[in-house]
Amino acid sequence: MRVVVAGGGTAGHVTPAIALAKALEGDDVTFVGTATGVESALVPRAGFPLEYIEVVGFDRSRPLGLPRVAMRAAGAVARSRRILRALHPDVVVGMGGYVSLPVSLAAAAARLPLVLHEQNIVFGLAHKVTKPLAARVAVSFKETLRDAGKKGAFTGNPVQPEFATANLMTERQRGYESFGLEPERQTILVFGGSLGAKRVTDAALGLGGLWADRAGIQILHILGRRGGGIGPPDVRGLIYRTIDYVDRMIEAYAVADVAVCRGGASTVAELTVVGVPSVIVPYPYHRDRQQELHGRVLEAAGAAKILPDGDATPAALAGCLEPLLNDRAALDRMRAAARSLGKPEAAHDLARIVRSVAA
Repeated sequence: MRVVVAGGGTAGHVTPAIALAKALEGDDVTFVGTATGVESALVPRAGFPLEYIEVVGFDRSRPLGLPRVAMRAAGAVARSRRILRALHPDVVVGMGGYVSLPVSLAAAAARLPLVLHEQNIVFGLAHKVTKPLAARVAVSFKETLRDAGKKGAFTGNPVQPEFATANLMTERQRGYESFGLEPERQTILVFGGSLGAKRVTDAALGLGGLWADRAGIQILHILGRRGGGIGPPDVRGLIYRTIDYVDRMIEAYAVADVAVCRGGASTVAELTVVGVPSVIVPYPYHRDRQQELHGRVLEAAGAAKILPDGDATPAALAGCLEPLLNDRAALDRMRAAARSLGKPEAAHDLARIVRSVAA
């Protein structure tokens, strides 16, 4: 079976797409993306071919830019049609974001079966436009099924194979060694995504100062690619490790007693598959508040606490974490609640839908 997967711009679209491609083992999978998005690095590194189109997202706060975006989009649809004619796919998968829109439109024009996967709890603009054209619409959250309609299927959000099949005891030991941590201490994992998050970083660094003498705690802080050069705060009893980027995130999750992070769809999927309690600081500037809505799903299940971005001070973060670190039974309940939401087989479930549509 020949499959074309379209999605790019951010890791939130690309990472699940790569997980799907790995689940389509034995099939011929080609990606379509841009030369400027993260897919230009992540897809070839994962071993899959990547065809390029030129397209940009539409900033709805700048309507005067619409004509330029529309011209680019028209060219991207034409380029996508040429790619599809050359590849002769049996099915096309749109993974969301501005990259998937022209490819999905080209697939519909060529009368090729189209499957959509929405990572977020609310449909993005590209999927809102192309949803009527799709044969199936897979979603990551049960709460999204109603908007998906009769074509909808709840698969969860695909995660990389190492998350779904990890031996957490082994990964925990590797993590302690990789990050220079002590197994007898409680570990707080802090991260803000591949690029980092300033509000989360500032709150965590301030927390390190507040808890400088806490000998029973250690903080592993992944700064992101924009965080290079930031060192740990001055601490005494506390262990505070900073690192710009982690290749095997499973090791970081495995050592964590609790995570402090944003609420992106991929992050939420990984937290629930591994079973990590969390304090989620949602990114506040999405029009649809998607990260807050993701976090509320975890909070309602008892798997997370929400700390609004504007309230994320070191003292507020300490107030969220202190009761959890002092109550291991509460952490265990949160861990179980997180796992109850996890969908480790999401990539394979989505792959089955893709194959059924192509059949």
